[in-house]
Amino acid sequence: MIKTEKLMAGLFCLMAISSLHGEGIADIYWYEATPGKVAEVTALMREGRDIAIANGQSTIVHKQNIGEGAENRFLWVDFFESYSQKAKQAYSDVGGDYSKAWARYIDKMESSDALTPLKSYSMTSMDAINPGNYIVQVYTWEPKPGEFAKTLLAMEEAQKIFESHGYLIDIWQHGLGSGNYLQFTMLSTSRESQAKSFEALLADDNWAPKQQEWFDEKKYGRLVESYEMTVLD
Repeated sequence: MIKTEKLMAGLFCLMAISSLHGEGIADIYWYEATPGKVAEVTALMREGRDIAIANGQSTIVHKQNIGEGAENRFLWVDFFESYSQKAKQAYSDVGGDYSKAWARYIDKMESSDALTPLKSYSMTSMDAINPGNYIVQVYTWEPKPGEFAKTLLAMEEAQKIFESHGYLIDIWQHGLGSGNYLQFTMLSTSRESQAKSFEALLADDNWAPKQQEWFDEKKYGRLVESYEMTVLD
């Protein structure tokens, strides 16, 4: 009973943190291209994105540059301002309300041997979202048990340092379909600005000890994954 009460208290705190910080919702879908069919999948992703946007959905598709799966992986993201908006999603199957164009695209996608679905999950933003066309670098962390708030606070402190050097930072909490993870997302408008920000960060005496805490001492949890991607034009 004591363990159950502690678990419920922890879940309540986690929900409270999410409701206080939430600025948006994102549904994430990862796909991997069959070797030799990256160009075909790129075209397929663009086609679906354009249909989604035409149906009123806020959608971005990324192509991975660095990370597990290398350049064969694609990331589809649907953004929502609220769960109410998500329920009214233009091309959602909620209520069976498909547009004809979207239904044809789904049939085409599901019958294609050019790509394989890998995983999907939802995320909630812990700060104001920075929409736009960016080079995106992601570090996903799993906080230690009972230390979610501590990890979030440390991430928000890191955010201030990174943004002082020109990065735009988004912090996300993973939800349904994933684990109890926090995602630190670094946005740059160009390779030149990314390089400038990174060099300034490396020279920052305030960041050096914090970097050691995160990566060497693992003070705030376990690094789950990291990768870089760019938006398909």
